[in-house]
Amino acid sequence: MSNEKQRPGDETEPGTKQTGENTCPRCAGTGSFEGKPCPECKGTGSVTVIVGDA
Repeated sequence: MSNEKQRPGDETEPGTKQTGENTCPRCAGTGSFEGKPCPECKGTGSVTVIVGDA
């Protein structure tokens, strides 16, 4: 597991098996939403998603 904290838009904690990084759907990867850091990705532009059969 990673020391990275889970963001609101993450489906699970970063570093969990069968996960990957994906573009944040709220800010489209820009890291900002309505002129502020995106609340879903905390300004990173990406979220952790589950891939495959878990």
